[in-house]
Amino acid sequence: MFGRDQPYGAPHQQADSLLPRDHDAEGEPEKSPMSRNFVSLRTVLVGTGSILVLLLLLLGLGRSKVTRFIPSSTGNDGSLQNFQNATLGFQHIFAINLPSRTDHRDQFSLAAHFTGLRVEYVDGVTEVDERGLPPGGEEIKSKGVRGSWRAHMNVLRMIVEQNITTALVFEDDTDWDIRIKSQMQDFARASRLLTQPRQGTTDQYLDPTFPRPTENSHEVQEFDITTDTTTTPTTSPYGDVARWDLLWLGHCGNKFPPANSKTTPLGRAVIYDDETVPEKQRIDPQFGDKQLVQQYPEHTRVVSRAHETTCTLAYAITLPAARRFLYELAMVKMTAATDIMFRDMCDGLADRPMQSCFSVQPELFQMHRPVGRISKQTDIGDAGGAYFDTAYTANIRWSTRVNFPKLVYGDTNYTDSFPDRRTKVG
Repeated sequence: MFGRDQPYGAPHQQADSLLPRDHDAEGEPEKSPMSRNFVSLRTVLVGTGSILVLLLLLLGLGRSKVTRFIPSSTGNDGSLQNFQNATLGFQHIFAINLPSRTDHRDQFSLAAHFTGLRVEYVDGVTEVDERGLPPGGEEIKSKGVRGSWRAHMNVLRMIVEQNITTALVFEDDTDWDIRIKSQMQDFARASRLLTQPRQGTTDQYLDPTFPRPTENSHEVQEFDITTDTTTTPTTSPYGDVARWDLLWLGHCGNKFPPANSKTTPLGRAVIYDDETVPEKQRIDPQFGDKQLVQQYPEHTRVVSRAHETTCTLAYAITLPAARRFLYELAMVKMTAATDIMFRDMCDGLADRPMQSCFSVQPELFQMHRPVGRISKQTDIGDAGGAYFDTAYTANIRWSTRVNFPKLVYGDTNYTDSFPDRRTKVG
């Protein structure tokens, strides 16, 4: 063990005492020339070995000191194995939770536990001093909208203060599939196709409309995660952190960029035969459109640039993007609810500089609706008097929260909220 090394002279003496010796005329032991040479050689070898051992120990100690400062689950490299860690390949996972909503935290913690996620909670906000609002904020009268905005700004500020390379941010009523780790691995294969250069290059991409369409490149091209390849990222499994700003993974509606866009790349990365995707007739686009169900086969998930995305249920963000979002949304101006301002950042609207944002359809994270009145679930605004007789999460097949009764008691016959209805042929 380090700090308990034995003196290196002792082994040398013991080795010498075992060497063969001759005796001189007076009966005193005397080493022969050959013996003396052998002793000298042995001493040199042992001494050299000791030095090598010492060097190895010192090198090992040096490595251990370096490793000690690196969190074990940073995910700050390109390995797909990072999806098996407790932060899904990001450096941290945060969840925004009002301290008064103990029910939300109970459910979120249980869901995270059963799917192997490590979450850090950030307090939600109910009161915002108007003096702390950026220009335009005084026009936003809703306390819920103000509180939600401040809570998300607090998370962005924490990312900046702690120099966090990448973070995944949740709202606390969000749900996901039990198989989220394998889903995220497929998502990463897709996002790489849209962010990383072609193999053997540093500035050529699969998508001819990247970084922005030209008059000669307005065709929407699709890439298959099972056949198309790019260079391997080194700083994030989802693509090098310098190549993306925000991954909009949980939302309540997203659209594909329009084919006539002059600013947004049009490429799409496709995940075919995804058994975690409901049949098309059972997918709820919510505030998105129906292009996914109209244009793609059953059980298909598609990753593209985010466009007109709604709801900040779950998103991953890089440190440089957190700095820009914090500056724009907390200092420059406040124009709308948080998700709409995020949309403006991603789409380059409302005089905001366009960010490199990617989204997925159908979403990987979605708002959960437990049994009871919907008005009980939200803390932002009036949700009306709708009542849910059964627990429900749109577009999530093996919902973690729906399956709490199974997970708690060890039943692996999971409930599929959207089982296939079509008769399979062949």
